[in-house]
Amino acid sequence: MECNMCGKLLLSQIRSLFLLTLALPCFAQLSPVAAEGETGITVVGTGIVEQKPTVVEMTGLVIGQGQLAGDAVTKYHGNRRRAEDAFKNLKIPGLVIQGDGMSLYSSLNASQMQAMMRGMAVNNTQSQELSVSETLKLRLTGVDKLSPEELLEIIVRIVDAGKDAGVVIGNDTTPMVPGTYNASKARNTMVAFKIQNVEDLKNKAYAKALEDARSQAEALAKLAGGKLGKVVAINTVDPNQKSSDSSSQMLAQYLAVLGMGGGQSEEQSSALLKAIPVSAVVRVTYALE
Repeated sequence: MECNMCGKLLLSQIRSLFLLTLALPCFAQLSPVAAEGETGITVVGTGIVEQKPTVVEMTGLVIGQGQLAGDAVTKYHGNRRRAEDAFKNLKIPGLVIQGDGMSLYSSLNASQMQAMMRGMAVNNTQSQELSVSETLKLRLTGVDKLSPEELLEIIVRIVDAGKDAGVVIGNDTTPMVPGTYNASKARNTMVAFKIQNVEDLKNKAYAKALEDARSQAEALAKLAGGKLGKVVAINTVDPNQKSSDSSSQMLAQYLAVLGMGGGQSEEQSSALLKAIPVSAVVRVTYALE
């Protein structure tokens, strides 16, 4: 009988400890106002600022190939000069061409590739084609002063000039294995539209977010029959953070649809020729008087 009573008491203690463990995270998430036993209102404000792209960036691949390394280098230098002259002859104001460094590599020839695709042994004694390549960055500034039609015309001129000079504009869509399909290379993104001074835009977005938070808090205070007091706590919110809060998840999904997820850098890019949004989210706690 005593053993049964001891067992029930032990089971009750274990159950209480388990419930306390589940409750601890909830207490840890209480706002400073709630922790001090005071009344308060916590809201999440969102601010969005949009700006037209100011920079257009494209990449072009210059390559020279040959059975001998010397031949590949010679062809590369010739193709490099021809490409640079082609872009400079366009005489487009604000267009700058920069190189990102050369790479030297060898690749299998056609017969070796066919043997590999059939599961046969590759004959490495056969000569492999050597390649020298360099990625050129084509950067055009001041595009916010152009109309979409004018900018599109300039982009077409750059692409056509590169094509005539043997430069591949955009990401490399060549499959790793000839005759195969690679979904990641199925689409050639040729142009990136960017905005600068993202930090200034971010600060403006924070100002809007604070206005939005105060507007919500004032409305809630009025409904509660109280008066909104001073700011007790304020925190920035990452829209992409994982949270069990359904409202935070909905906010993250909403911002992701708008293409505003992720951190900000000195420049922010988009594949679309349209105003680029910069967002800010804050969680603010106000005292309730």
